[in-house]
Amino acid sequence: MHFNKDTKIKDVIEENPKTADILQEIGMQCLGCPSSANESVEGAARMHNYDLQGLLDRLNQTEFGQMSTATAAGAQPRGAVLQRDKTTFAIAPHIPGGITDPATLRKLADVSEKYGAACVKVTSSQRLAIVGLKKEDVEKAWQDLGMDPGHAAGLCVRSVKFCPGTTFCKRGQQDSVALGYEIDKRYHGMELPSKFKIGISGCPNKCTDSATIDLGIMGTSKGFHIYVGGNGGVKPRLGDLLVEHVHPCEVLGIVDRIIEFYRQNAKGQERIGRMLDRLGLDSLKEYALKDRPLADCKD
Repeated sequence: MHFNKDTKIKDVIEENPKTADILQEIGMQCLGCPSSANESVEGAARMHNYDLQGLLDRLNQTEFGQMSTATAAGAQPRGAVLQRDKTTFAIAPHIPGGITDPATLRKLADVSEKYGAACVKVTSSQRLAIVGLKKEDVEKAWQDLGMDPGHAAGLCVRSVKFCPGTTFCKRGQQDSVALGYEIDKRYHGMELPSKFKIGISGCPNKCTDSATIDLGIMGTSKGFHIYVGGNGGVKPRLGDLLVEHVHPCEVLGIVDRIIEFYRQNAKGQERIGRMLDRLGLDSLKEYALKDRPLADCKD
């Protein structure tokens, strides 16, 4: 395989593990981090102020082999995020919608205590992060928990937030919990051109940021509104209203088409909102809403 400026770092290392020594040498210390793994060679060179052609030459000329013991020791543990102190890690088990039970809470507390965690942090993605674990304890903590990691970083569907909806909340107008579980099962962790967040609200209060997130779904008395293209960050963007009063049985089909259009048309590391700024909302709307209804809707 000949590496080029668009080759992802994870593909470079998978093809020739010894290239990891070069990458760590230029400053990529967290080679196990999802964000680093999904970075392109061009992006890595730019981020670490290294000549792109020089890096490509070194990677393509590296003799095939295994990464050094020192580089392997510096790789980031599975499902962990390096903390500010540059020595400890945080892990965030996947808890769909933040809905769990006392037994799971006790397990999280026991593991945190066992490995001397600095704290347990409630995250904005409806997870509980165990913060301040030593590197050698991360994998042991995962084994004790017996839970899957939440996708807290990387170019993928990072989180699917959903409110209590009609399952628990007196203000709920639609079943956001059932819909949220299904969307989480389908999409959480799916690789996409950039990070992607989803929020499902059971009423117009939009408690899960439906209007300021990549894909937002909001319940009304007549169905669901669907928003696209919202994001926070340095350049915040309000989501565009794609369609109103969607019957619950249509929502998943429309979501499927939104994500498929995004996968096909977005540039590398381009959020869906920036893609819409470039292509226009109508192009997505035409694709996503073609041939409605998208399911056998029965009242």
